[in-house]
Amino acid sequence: MKTHRAFLFPVLIAALIGIILMLSAREPRYRGRSLISWLQQYYYTALDQPQRRQEAQQAVLAMPLHKVLPRLLRMVEATDDPVSLWLIDKTGEFRIRFLRWSSSERYSYEDWQRIQWRSAEAFQQLGIAGFEILGTNAAPAVEELEKLLDEKDHAFDAKRCLDSIGKPSEPVYCRALTNQDADIRQWGMDELAAVTDDVEVYIARIKDRLKDSSEAVRATAVDDIGIQMSAPELAVPLLVAALKDSSDLVSSHAASSLGNFGTNVLVAFPILTNLASGVGNAASAALRTLTIIAPDKAWPIFTNYLAQGKPGINGALSALTEVMPDKALPIVLARLQSPSIAVRHEAFGLLRHYPVTSQIDSAMQTVVADSDFDPNLALAAKGFLTDQYKTNHPDALLFSDEPSYNGKRLGEWLETRIKGGGDLTPAAKDAIHQVGTNAIPALLKRLTYVRPPYCFSPFQININAAIGFITLGEQAKPALPELWMLMDSTNQEIALTAMIATFGTGSNAMPFLIKGLTNQFPNVRNEAANSLTDGIGKDFPELRRQAVPLFKKLLNDPDEDVRSNATNELKQIDPVAAAKAGI
Repeated sequence: MKTHRAFLFPVLIAALIGIILMLSAREPRYRGRSLISWLQQYYYTALDQPQRRQEAQQAVLAMPLHKVLPRLLRMVEATDDPVSLWLIDKTGEFRIRFLRWSSSERYSYEDWQRIQWRSAEAFQQLGIAGFEILGTNAAPAVEELEKLLDEKDHAFDAKRCLDSIGKPSEPVYCRALTNQDADIRQWGMDELAAVTDDVEVYIARIKDRLKDSSEAVRATAVDDIGIQMSAPELAVPLLVAALKDSSDLVSSHAASSLGNFGTNVLVAFPILTNLASGVGNAASAALRTLTIIAPDKAWPIFTNYLAQGKPGINGALSALTEVMPDKALPIVLARLQSPSIAVRHEAFGLLRHYPVTSQIDSAMQTVVADSDFDPNLALAAKGFLTDQYKTNHPDALLFSDEPSYNGKRLGEWLETRIKGGGDLTPAAKDAIHQVGTNAIPALLKRLTYVRPPYCFSPFQININAAIGFITLGEQAKPALPELWMLMDSTNQEIALTAMIATFGTGSNAMPFLIKGLTNQFPNVRNEAANSLTDGIGKDFPELRRQAVPLFKKLLNDPDEDVRSNATNELKQIDPVAAAKAGI
């Protein structure tokens, strides 16, 4: 039986390879690679690797369009049939055995990636990526994509492809306005805005949707007309008419959209006033718009609304803080003491935009003191007061005694980054090396700095210090005893940055990472595990093996993320130990 299975598996793999090769032979190719291979490179490459993505884009664009488009359409139209589902299941089932078997053959993991059977969804995503690359060049496929809009399983993907094509899809968007599917009618309106150059033409095209049978479509039409601020003479009458819609959703959207047009809406003041006297979302939206277009006339309406205790006043109050901030301030301060946590949070959000005075500072101190009632708001108030402290105590003045090089202090060099990136410039790295061990006291001070009055750790200052230590490299060794003790800090940010600060010291960092696996804070344990697996730990495999017993313990860590990461990382570091642990 074992012999039979050993024979069957290579036969199955060979059969799958044959099927894949037969199918891929029909694909257009560029530089020896198939279309699907280039699409995979584009789709799976991270955005921070633009050159690799650009290479794939150029490859797809270089292929004959008349061969590429039919293949992309087939990908977008892909569906899972019973045979495909069986093949997906079997290739997944045989993955581990394939890798073991291939270790002594000429096949590799890359071969596995090529022969695995893809699901319909995987093909669809690659097809969408292809249309994204082609853009307007894919115009000949518009007609076929439009047909897919009426297919439930393919409509969403077809819409994404048409959106990538852009302007050539304009006729499809127009026809979509009368599609039987409300979602497609909404989509057609939204996308027409991007391809219609004339606002008058655009409004003329979609205004009939204000009478659509679907309230969701009518609301979308209101929203799309409501952002056409360059044509108030066309938009305002339509929005005023929509105020009378029987749906609270539509009338509230209309009332809110009218606020975009300022005094052009004064003609609608009586209608909005009547709407504000009611209840529901439309009433609160009308009150907000009245406050925007005529704050003085709306003030009595607003105070009456407030006295009645009607819900939904926050939008109008937010508008009032912008147009009449002095009148709004006492109301905001009073609501900050409301027995309702939701009302307090709304008031706090509005108060943050006021210039800080002693009155506002005192109100924030009261919120902090009331932490038992609402600890989350108290924490936010602490953050607000900490930000005010920072404003009055600039970072540049915090470390005035630190060393300098070429006329710039250490802190300035730590902030001298390559444009568009996060790395220090070569000049900054050289300056830090020139300062050498003299930088260590200043870097330790920065790494352990917490900002008054509530001892918040300023991330950028702390992490810049860690970057400084990493840049020093071997020169940072005298700081290791201090960094070792800091890893036991009760402040998790300090513990984490202390560990990160050792990364430039080569093998000397390994004991810190191993220690990090038992740290009291989950984020430190996670970072230690990640760095041992994919970071500097890869350079010292012998030392890393000492951490395997601790990785096993992390499989039962109380933190779910730590357990998940430990599982994956143990498999990568020591597959045998992982298998014995039941992974």
